[in-house]
Amino acid sequence: MCRGPGIVVLILSWIITLFSFWQLIQLHERIPNRRFNRYHELGQAAFGQTRGLWIVVPLQLAVELSVDILYMVVGGQALQNIYNMNCSHDCPLSNLGENPYRRTYIWILVFASVYFLLVQLPTLSSLSKISLAAAIMSIG
Repeated sequence: MCRGPGIVVLILSWIITLFSFWQLIQLHERIPNRRFNRYHELGQAAFGQTRGLWIVVPLQLAVELSVDILYMVVGGQALQNIYNMNCSHDCPLSNLGENPYRRTYIWILVFASVYFLLVQLPTLSSLSKISLAAAIMSIG
């Protein structure tokens, strides 16, 4: 498996993100008494109130959607790898057919379901109950 191009694309995307953040920092207080804390505010100042939103917001949504999809896929693959490392070939989820993608999407759905339940918690302090339950299960 060739990993070189993936690493190059990852480093390139990191450089582009770093450059975007640097631009936002440079323009943070460029206009006196006006701060640009968000990209859409910067777009509105550069392109106008309406056109700035139409240029920046779709790009932000595309990036957020891409990151969410990537997060779900990587999380599902991580769960699948953890399961495969801890289980022999006679486990119920080890042989779900010949297609390896079939097994992966099931783990992506498991990860997404757990993630969906966790985001329903009202505050981060609610995670303390989950951490306590996880600690008890680890000890048990």
